[in-house]
This record gives sequence, C-alpha cells and structure tokens, in this order.
Amino acid sequence: MPRPDDTFDYQALFDHAGVGLLEIAFDGSIRRINANGAAFFGHPTEVLVGENVINVTHPDDVPRTVEALEQVISGATPLVTVEKRYIRADGETVWSRSRVSLLPTCHGPATSVVAVIADITELKRAQQDLEALNISLQETLEGGLLGLGIALEARDLETSGHTTRVMQYSLQLGKALGLDDVTLNELKHGAGLHDLGKLTIPDAVLLKPGRLDAAEWALMQTHAHNGHEIASRIPTLPRLALDVIRHHHERWDGTGYPDRLAGTDIPLLARIFAVCDVYDALTSERPYKHAWSHEAALKELYVQRGRQFDADVVDAFLAIHAATTDSNDVT
Repeated sequence: MPRPDDTFDYQALFDHAGVGLLEIAFDGSIRRINANGAAFFGHPTEVLVGENVINVTHPDDVPRTVEALEQVISGATPLVTVEKRYIRADGETVWSRSRVSLLPTCHGPATSVVAVIADITELKRAQQDLEALNISLQETLEGGLLGLGIALEARDLETSGHTTRVMQYSLQLGKALGLDDVTLNELKHGAGLHDLGKLTIPDAVLLKPGRLDAAEWALMQTHAHNGHEIASRIPTLPRLALDVIRHHHERWDGTGYPDRLAGTDIPLLARIFAVCDVYDALTSERPYKHAWSHEAALKELYVQRGRQFDADVVDAFLAIHAATTDSNDVT
C-alpha cells in the first residue's frame, strides 16, 4: 500500500482502523500507533511514539520479535505472522498475533514496517486453562491406573509391591535403551496394568499355594488376552500400553503366549517389560519357591538371551546392574 508521507487520507485510515496498527522504523522505534494499538498497550499514544518496540516486548519473546523484523526488512519474506507477548503499562502480560510487513512509500525504499496486532490474550488464557485441565486429568488417570494395578495385588498377596517395582525397572531399562518420554509413559501404563487380566482368573487358580496343573496353567495363560480385552476399553490408554498387557508373556523363540509371536514380531515394550517382570518374579518369594538372589536372577536372564528374551534387552538390563554384580559371575 503506497503511502504518500504525511497525507491526511493515510493518517485517517491508520487512526480509525478497527485493529491495532504500529508503524515501526527499521531500528525498532515506534513511529506511529493508532488508538486501538495504544489501548492494547495501556499507554497514551504520545508515550509510545519514539519508544523501541523491544522495550514493551516480554523478555522471553524478544528473540522472535527481532527475527520477525529481520526477515521482513531483509526481504526474506514479505509477511511474517508471529504470536508474542507484550508488557502493558500496568505490568500485565498480554498476547498478540501480529502480522508484520514492509510499509512502502511513494518516494524511495521503505524505511519502516507495519504491524497489525490482534489481541489474543483471552484465547491464550483459555488454551493455558485447557492445558492445565489436561495435565490434571492425565495425572488423575495415571493415579487411577496405578491404583488399579496395585489393587490387583491385594487379591494376590504374594505379589505385594510387584507392580511398583516392575514399573521402576521398566522405566530404568527403557531409558537405557533410548526410549523417548512419550514411549516411556506408555511403557509405564502398560507395566502398571500388565496383570489386569488376572481379574478373570478364579481364586482357586490364582491363589493356589503351589504349582498349577496343565488345565489350571492353560486357564492362567488366558489372563494376557483377557487383560488386553479389558484394557482396550479404556479410551485414554495408549496403544503401546496395550501391547505390554497382551504380549509380556511372549518368548523370543516363539513358544510364549497368547499369540506365539517370535523375535522382533514381539512389540519392543513387551520385550522390555518381560525381562523386568521375570527378574522381579525370580527375586520375589512365592509359596512354591524361595526368592532367588540378585546374582542368580541375572545369571538366568543371561542364559535366556535369544531364547526367552531379546538378547539386546537383556544386555542392557545386565549393564544397568553391573555396578552391583561382578560381570564374571553373570557370564
């Protein structure tokens, strides 16, 4: 929009625009600002004219402001849209969505940019409230899922503390294997609910003080499938968590259950959890067996590399515990 300098028509258009308008010189100083713009900042127009726009910008948003100005002034782009915060005269932080472009003149090259600012403070506050609500709901969900996992232990007293321990082991192992935070969270959910399907197993089988016969063992094996079926009805439960619940009893050699998956067909999180689950089972007291020592359990994991477990996952688990075990004893 060519601007004949100091013409009334341009000034009238500028002053009476329905949005905030700033003319900003290439050095960052505010040359002009209309009434709507001044109201947004909470300063009189005469106070803002001559002020550097950086001085009314939130400190954290100065870099993006400078970058936006440089892109337009250099000609890298004709228009930049940037969401940023300003500091009002009363100290309140307000948000704007600003569209910045060169302001051409009729005489010579441009020496300023024009910024069209829209007040999005209420929108940002609503977004922040929604994010806080989502965090609260997620924390409530996580607490509820963990509580459910621990409640399952109350039915099977011999596994007291098992859920909390295997969650800790799994997160530690997942981090060692380079999982990102999102995937670690899914692993945690799966670990917390891995035995959900035991709700469907009769007490006579689940609480039997001794080894199960063939029929009882076949019934016990259904807990992985049943747990997956139950958990899949929890709409907010991550998909990868379901993999842990269903497949944590699969074996690397394909002889596990419920789907007899083998090798890398077994989901990674299930392979990770399986090592942690068996380690905790070995080192815990049961009515039909004594607790194994830490060293003996690690030896068994090593023996089962490439048979029951993914060798890479076992190696990572052993590396984590190398500080407490003589590696020569393990191998």
